[in-house]
Amino acid sequence: MKPKTRHNAANSLLKKMVKSITNFCLLILFFTVTATADNISRPGVEISSGIPLSEQEIINSALENSDKLKSLTTNTEIAKYRYKSIQWLQNPELRFGEETLDNPDKDKIIEDLPYNFSEVKAGLRLRFPELGEIRKEKQQALVNIVEKQIEEFQYRQRVIARIKKNFAKVIMYDNLVDLALQRVEKENERIKIIEQMVNLGNRSVVYFTKAKMWHAESKTNYTQTVQNQKLARRILARRSGIAENSLLLTNEMPAVTQDLDTLISLAYQYRPEIRLVQNKIALAIRKKNMEKFKLVPWINFAEYSYHKQNDGDKWKEFSVGISLPIFNWNRGNIKATKLAVTKKQGELSAIQESIAEEVRSAYIIYRDLFIEWRDFKKNADEMLINVNEVIDQAKQHETLFPDEVLEMELTAIETQKILFEKKKDVMYALIDLFLAIGIESNECLNIQD
Repeated sequence: MKPKTRHNAANSLLKKMVKSITNFCLLILFFTVTATADNISRPGVEISSGIPLSEQEIINSALENSDKLKSLTTNTEIAKYRYKSIQWLQNPELRFGEETLDNPDKDKIIEDLPYNFSEVKAGLRLRFPELGEIRKEKQQALVNIVEKQIEEFQYRQRVIARIKKNFAKVIMYDNLVDLALQRVEKENERIKIIEQMVNLGNRSVVYFTKAKMWHAESKTNYTQTVQNQKLARRILARRSGIAENSLLLTNEMPAVTQDLDTLISLAYQYRPEIRLVQNKIALAIRKKNMEKFKLVPWINFAEYSYHKQNDGDKWKEFSVGISLPIFNWNRGNIKATKLAVTKKQGELSAIQESIAEEVRSAYIIYRDLFIEWRDFKKNADEMLINVNEVIDQAKQHETLFPDEVLEMELTAIETQKILFEKKKDVMYALIDLFLAIGIESNECLNIQD
């Protein structure tokens, strides 16, 4: 072998040995930093180690602590009691009367009438409602009940939706705080490793400067995430009455399996606005019938009385009052009430169209976000598996520099962060879909986890 060839071979072997020794030292530093990284302080919320609270338990607590909801419930009960007080007949009138005659002019005394005449009478007078009046009043009372129920239902729905969204946000930030802390630890490792690599000449000072910038950014992100976590938990605690550091039970991501037409049909069934318009249509029909009944002769009152005179004579009297539609044929009111019925029937179609549009819009948003989250999760799971395999191989066979391994781990952390954020967006869209349908939970739907 020529001397020059032997010299090149020796240089090549020396470079390989230096590279191997360098990688070995960096790997030792990598594992040393990893072992000591857990000593970083955790200023986040110290979660309780007690029994975890489910979403439904927190919702129930929030509903029990809502004074406004209690007030709206009381209004509904008042309307129901007013409905029960409507009767077909009102209480009768007890009537008393006395007639006297004291005429000093005896020549003008009526024949067979005593000089001092006195008569006492007592009776009961019963007033009858107009034809169709009681049915109209009952229907009006039903409309009032439904209106109060809608106020109570809508406020209850809003409370539940707020709690569900707060719950989803707290779950997300609890996970993001852990990921943010992991990122800070990894960025801290990267600074120390790159500093050693710069000293060994394997990285330029530019890498070290960038590592310091990324480390500072990770610390800022961690601080902001912790603040958001505390704020989200504070809001949830204030609205539900639970402790801020309560341990929460994580929900699985549900998937709505019904098609859009089925969801719209369910909304027609659950939304109380439909029932309100239907009751208003019935009320308009009652009013129209009542105006028509005014053309029918009807008893206004009936009275039964007892008379007694001072000379001992007694007798009974029964009288009845009947209204006769002779002068007023009520044509204007009849036509007006017919138009009112037609108008209310048109309102039913309008409210159904409005509800269908709300459900359609909410469903499209949910469907798009769910598909995006599902596809991203599938790709992310595959990517995380591949990343873990590459990292294991790199640690075993030294195929990558330690800072490159850290870069892949940071990519995995960022992917998990995006996955949690997308899951929260899907949960928000699902809650809005529930609001549009008029249901409180996924138990009313055939949802597969």
